[in-house]
Amino acid sequence: MTAQHVLVTDWFLPDFEIERRALEAHGITWSMPEWKSPPPRDEQIRLLLARIPQTPRIDGVLFVLAPLPREVIDALPPTCRHLQRVGIGLDTIDLDATKARGMTVDNTPDYAIEEVAVHAMGMVLSLHRQFIATQSVLLGGQWKIRPPDPIERLSTLTLGLVGLGRIGRKFAEWMRPLVARVLYADPAVSSAPNMESAPLEQVLRESDILSLHCPLVPQTRGLINAHALQLMKPTAILVNVARGGLIDADAVAAAVRGGRLAGLGVDVYEPEVLPPDSPLRSLGDRAILTSHTAWYSRQSVVDCRTQAIQKMIARLQTP
Repeated sequence: MTAQHVLVTDWFLPDFEIERRALEAHGITWSMPEWKSPPPRDEQIRLLLARIPQTPRIDGVLFVLAPLPREVIDALPPTCRHLQRVGIGLDTIDLDATKARGMTVDNTPDYAIEEVAVHAMGMVLSLHRQFIATQSVLLGGQWKIRPPDPIERLSTLTLGLVGLGRIGRKFAEWMRPLVARVLYADPAVSSAPNMESAPLEQVLRESDILSLHCPLVPQTRGLINAHALQLMKPTAILVNVARGGLIDADAVAAAVRGGRLAGLGVDVYEPEVLPPDSPLRSLGDRAILTSHTAWYSRQSVVDCRTQAIQKMIARLQTP
């Protein structure tokens, strides 16, 4: 009997030891791409479409950020039953295509709850206290005992969340003692302790701090656009550690430059690698930009990889 085989679409970590040991223990083989940094999306798709027919058997696909549109899903052989994300978001997959093929799809939603919530909280507190702007003044040779802009006491402010999943709840739990109130917009959550459910427009209008924690689906793509920004307070801080496609980067950058948004913290982008000409790069002291690092700790790396490969093996062993 031919051994089951896992196609690894993309891999950025320095080793494959956790996965190798687990797969070998169950007699499962695998194949990996030669590249270690992601080529452009269209090139990734081309390379995947070239690899699939060259792989004698594929029972499962293990992916990190690789695009898996319908053309890739349809090219997978009938033996392929499961797609496993090493991470949380599933927005790079055509889920309708996998459903039509009868494939299962899974992710690892629990591995970095603490890390991402801490990252969002760090961005909020740094922007609120104007750390970067104040440091720039200091390093520029000036000594001022007030930050560049007025600061309202944190305990008088309203925190707004769009999305109240695992990470949003953890972030809200930690922030709740620090602020006056917490509003959230999430159609899947009718009530939550010590928080107020509200329509999205109310959350946008009333929040002094707005943090995004929702998935990227057609309904949320470009959620923070020019219209949404017009509803927000010009003194508001916006943080996005969820998915890059949730914000219109041009509109958000214009709002920051025009004084219609006081601060911006972003960890995720569309495309995934922030382009050199992105308008977000030119916002200076009012923006904190990190390179999709919110998920990271040494422990979260192990948890994510372990959970993903265990789920893959369990699916392949299911009759």
